[in-house]
Amino acid sequence: MQSTKAKKAARDQHHSRKLDHEIAFQELRKAQLTATEFANGVVQISQSTSSTIHERYYKIEALVDDYLAQIDDKRMDRLNELARGIEQDSKNSFYYDTLSALSVRLQRRVADVVCTVIFDADTSDRNLIRAIDHFRDSSGRIGVKPPSAFLTPEEHCAVYRGEGINTSLYKALLFIHMAKAIKSGRLNVSHSYRYRSIEDYLIAPSEWEASKASILEATDLTDFADIDNTLTALKKRLDQSYRKTNESFLSGANSHMSVSDTGKCRVRTPKTGFDTHSYISSTLSRQGIVPILQLLQRVDRACQFTKAFKHFSTKRSKMKPSRETLMAGVIAQGCNIGVNKLAKISTGVNLDTLRNGVNWYFDADNLRAANRAITSTIADLALANNYLTEPPALHTSSDGRKVSVAVDALQANYSFKYFGKDKGVTDYTFIDERQALFYNTVFSASDREAAYVIDGLLDNQVPEGHIHSTDTHGFTEQIFGVTHLMGVSFAPRLANLDSHRLYAFSSRRTCQKKGYALLPSRTINQKIILEQWDNVLRFLATIKTRRPTASQLFKRLSSYALDHPLYRALKEFGRIIKTQFILTYYDDVALRQRIERQLNRVELANKFSAAVFFDNDRAFQDGSLQQQEVAASCKLLIQNAIVLWNYLTLSEFVIESPDSEEQQRMIDAIRGGSVITWSHVNLRGEYIFTPPSANDDVFDIRRIKAFNIS
Repeated sequence: MQSTKAKKAARDQHHSRKLDHEIAFQELRKAQLTATEFANGVVQISQSTSSTIHERYYKIEALVDDYLAQIDDKRMDRLNELARGIEQDSKNSFYYDTLSALSVRLQRRVADVVCTVIFDADTSDRNLIRAIDHFRDSSGRIGVKPPSAFLTPEEHCAVYRGEGINTSLYKALLFIHMAKAIKSGRLNVSHSYRYRSIEDYLIAPSEWEASKASILEATDLTDFADIDNTLTALKKRLDQSYRKTNESFLSGANSHMSVSDTGKCRVRTPKTGFDTHSYISSTLSRQGIVPILQLLQRVDRACQFTKAFKHFSTKRSKMKPSRETLMAGVIAQGCNIGVNKLAKISTGVNLDTLRNGVNWYFDADNLRAANRAITSTIADLALANNYLTEPPALHTSSDGRKVSVAVDALQANYSFKYFGKDKGVTDYTFIDERQALFYNTVFSASDREAAYVIDGLLDNQVPEGHIHSTDTHGFTEQIFGVTHLMGVSFAPRLANLDSHRLYAFSSRRTCQKKGYALLPSRTINQKIILEQWDNVLRFLATIKTRRPTASQLFKRLSSYALDHPLYRALKEFGRIIKTQFILTYYDDVALRQRIERQLNRVELANKFSAAVFFDNDRAFQDGSLQQQEVAASCKLLIQNAIVLWNYLTLSEFVIESPDSEEQQRMIDAIRGGSVITWSHVNLRGEYIFTPPSANDDVFDIRRIKAFNIS
C-alpha cells in the first residue's frame, strides 16, 4: 500500500516537473525574443543619421520603458525560479548517473554483507526490511518490481527514468538508505554492540518491573522516583533563581552583568590570577634536572604503583618483570618512543623481556589501577587538598586533545583543522582540583566529547557537592539532566552564552509582569517528561550499573535524532537544569572564576600531555584502539607521577621550613599556582634501567602524609 502511494506520488511529481520544464522553456524563449527585439531596436536607433543625438537618446529611453513593461518583476522572479529548478534537476540527474556508474563497485563490497548480516525486523523500518529481504532472497537479482517504498519520490523518478528500472541505481540507493538508517536507529543489527535497538541496551522491561525499587535504591535514584515531587522542587528552585538573578541585576548589585534592549545578556568575569609558572617552577628547578626514570622509581617507592600490574592469565603467569622493566614499558608507550627503539637506546633492559612485559601486563585495567594508586596518594596530601575551594566537595573538568594517527585505524577520522589531510583521534582527559588526572579515554576525532563525560564521572567516586566543567564541546542539554540525577553539578563554559535559551515553568508574560530583565524563551514541556519518566530512570539505572558504557548509550540514543520520546524527555528535563545553571552563572562571579580556573588546569594538562608524548611526531603508531588507550594511559601515568613527585618535593620544602610565617607564605604561593610543571624533568636522553641503590634518596611518605595545614 505504502509502495503504491510512493509510486503514485513520484509519478505526479515527475509529471509536474515535466510541465514546469515545458513552461520554463516557453518563458525563456519569449524572453529571448523580447531581448533580441530590444537589442535590434537599440542598434537601429543608434545608427540612424537622420536624428540628432538628443532625439536618438529619447527614442532609446522610450524603447527601454517598453522593454521593462514586458519584463515585469513577477515574470523575472518566475524565470529565476524556473531556471533554478532546471539547474537543480540537472545536478540531481548528474548525481544519480554518477551513483549508477559506481554501483557495481559498491555492490562488490557490500552485497555479501547485506546478505549475511541479521537485522532486527521488529524494531526496524518495515519498508527497508522488505527491500533487504527481497535483495537477499533473490541473491541480488531484484527483478523489475522490487519493493521501493523506502525511496523518496525524487529517487523513485530517477530509478524509473525512461523505460524499465535502473537496477544499478536502485541497489546503490538501497545501500545508502541502509547506512543512514543504521546510524539513525531505524535499522538495527541483531548481533552488534553499537547498532542494536536502544531497548536492547537498557535494563529489560521485565527485570525493571520486577525489581524497580531495589534497582533504584542500588543506583541512588530513589529520591527521583516521584516525578511530581521532583518537578515541584525544581520549579521552586528555578523560580527563586529567576527572582534572585533579576533582583541582583536590577538593584545594581551585579555590576558585571548587562542586558541589551533586545534582552541579550552579557556577563564579564574578572581574571582569576591563575599562575602556572613562577614560584612552583622556580622552586622545583632549584633542585636540578631529575631524570624521568629516577622520578618514577621514587614515586613507586611512595605509592607502589607497579604492584597494580597483573599478568593477564592467573594460571600461566610467569615470573613478574622487574620494576625497571615495567617502568621501561611505561616510558616506551607513554613517551611514544616504542618498545623496539627504547630497547636500542637504553642499557639494563632486554628487548624480548620488555616486549613480553608490555604484551602480558599492560592493559587498560592494570594501567587505571596503577594511575589510581598515584591519584589516591595525591588525595592524601595536605598541599593537594589545599587547592580545594569548598572541601570535601571536588571540582573536576575534562577536555580533549586531538592526536594524529600515523597508520590506518578504524576509529581515526579526518579533521583538516587539526590534522590537515591526515586522520586522528581524540585523547580525552579528566582532572580534579588537586590536579590529579583521574581518567582518560581515546575515541574518534569526529565524535562529540559530551558522550564521554559521564564515563569519566562514573570512574571517579563522586563526593557530595561535586562540580564538573567542560567547554562547549562537552555540553548537551541531556548531559545537564543526567549529571543532575547523578548528584553532580554540571558547570560548563558555554560559548555565546547569550544565544542559549532560558526556560521556565511559568510563561514569559508572567515573568514580564514581575519586571524581570532576564526572561524565559518558552515554558517547559512537562507532559513529555511525565510520560517518559519511568524510561528516564531506567536509562539512568542502566548507565549507573555500567552494562554498556554511558558513551555508547548516549551515542545510540542521539542517533535516533529528535523524534525519539526518551531523547526528547531527557533533553527537556536537561533544559530545566541548564536554565538553573545559566541564571546562577550570571549572578555568581565566584562560580565563573572557579570554572575558568578549573578549565585552565585541564588546558594546561593537555599541553603537559603533548610534552610527555613527544616522540614520533606525537602521533599514535598503532591503529588498534586498545593499543592507543594503553599508550594514552601510560602517558597519563607519567603525568600523574610527575605531579605526585612535585607535591612530595614541595611538601618536604614546606615541612623543613623552621619559620611558621615563611611556611604559610610558601603554602599560599603554592596554592596560587599549579603543580602541573615539568621543565625540571628530563624526559629524553639515554635511559639506564638499573635498580636504585639502597642509599638513594627516598621520600618520607609517612611524615608528608601526617603534615596538616591549619
